[in-house]
Amino acid sequence: MRRWAVEAVERAIDRSNVRVEQVILAADEKPDSTRLVRRYASSALDTGAWAPVLGLHQVVNPPAHLETVPLDELDWLNDAESLQVQPEPADELGQRLPGAAIDRIEAADLDLLFRRGFGILQGDVLTTPTHGVLSYHHGDVREYRGRPPGVWEFANGERTAGITLQRLTSTLDGGEIVVEKSVSIDDLGTWQAVERRLFECSTDMLATACDRLTDPAFAATTVDELGPLYTCPGPIETARIELKNVRGRVGAQFHR
Repeated sequence: MRRWAVEAVERAIDRSNVRVEQVILAADEKPDSTRLVRRYASSALDTGAWAPVLGLHQVVNPPAHLETVPLDELDWLNDAESLQVQPEPADELGQRLPGAAIDRIEAADLDLLFRRGFGILQGDVLTTPTHGVLSYHHGDVREYRGRPPGVWEFANGERTAGITLQRLTSTLDGGEIVVEKSVSIDDLGTWQAVERRLFECSTDMLATACDRLTDPAFAATTVDELGPLYTCPGPIETARIELKNVRGRVGAQFHR
C-alpha cells in the first residue's frame, strides 16, 4: 500500500474502533518494485506525454506519501484473512470481482470495503458490504473528476482543491460523497506540492467516514451535476505545466 493509505487505515483503527478482517488482492500481484515498473510500462501508452513525468514521480523518486509499504510489515493485518482473486472485465467499463470473492465477502458479513488498486470496480462488490465500498478521489467531483490528482487544479491556477471520499457507484468518480474537504493551494508553486498537500490532508477522512456510516441519521450526498472528466496532460499541456513548475521552484528559491 502507499504510505498515505496506510496512515488513513491506521487512523481509522485508532480513532474509530475499526478492525481489518479481510484483505482482497489481485491474483497476479508481484513484489512492489516489479509491480510499479510493470504498471508504469503498461500505462505508458495511456498516459502519453505525461508518462515520463509520472514515472519519475512515482517510480524513480517517489515522495514519502507515495512510498510503498509491504503488507507483511503491517501488524494490523496479522489476523486478517487474505483472499487472492482474478478480476474479470466488466460489461462496459472497469472490472468486477468473481462470484467466489463476492460469496466470501457476504459470508464474512463485512461492514465496509476500502478500495486501493483494482482500477474501476463494478458489479456486486459495490453493494455486498453493508455500507458499500469507499474510495478516495483527490479532487472535487463537482469540478475535477479523473486524473492526475492536483495537476489540473495547479495548471488552472485554482486557489483551492478538493478531496472526496466517496461510496462507489457505477459512475466513474460520481459516487455518493461520505466525506469531502477543501484545502488551500494558492501558496504552492509546483503540482507535486499540491498533490502532497491533498494526500497528507486526506488521511483523517477514512476515520470520519467510518464514524458517519455507523450513525443511523447520516445520509451520504448525491451530486446532481458532476464536473468534467480530466485525463493525463498531452504534449502541449505537459510542457505548459512543467514550465509553470520550473517558475514555481525558482520563485521558492528567491523567497527563502
